[in-house]
Amino acid sequence: MLDLHMTNHAEARMRQRGFRKTDVDLVLSVATRVGDDAFLLTDQDAAREIERRKHEIQQLERLRGSKMIVVGDALITLYHMARKTQRMHRSTQRSKS
Repeated sequence: MLDLHMTNHAEARMRQRGFRKTDVDLVLSVATRVGDDAFLLTDQDAAREIERRKHEIQQLERLRGSKMIVVGDALITLYHMARKTQRMHRSTQRSKS
């Protein structure tokens, strides 16, 4: 990703046009370069990234409640916690803080 300096002109146009810094970062990370100085978020770029994120959402739904035990740089075990156990674990963590 590019580390861009925002000119006063760019900041003013972003405010006028409703763009956020996060929008700029996203476009730069997924758009097609259409010149030495230009990027375009094409329909194909958007469709690809939407599909990728849909897949990530499906993964997150499938992995919800997963617990991993890691010691150093070794994965010891992983499993899906029962919902009741998750609630008990969360309440135990809250009382420690």
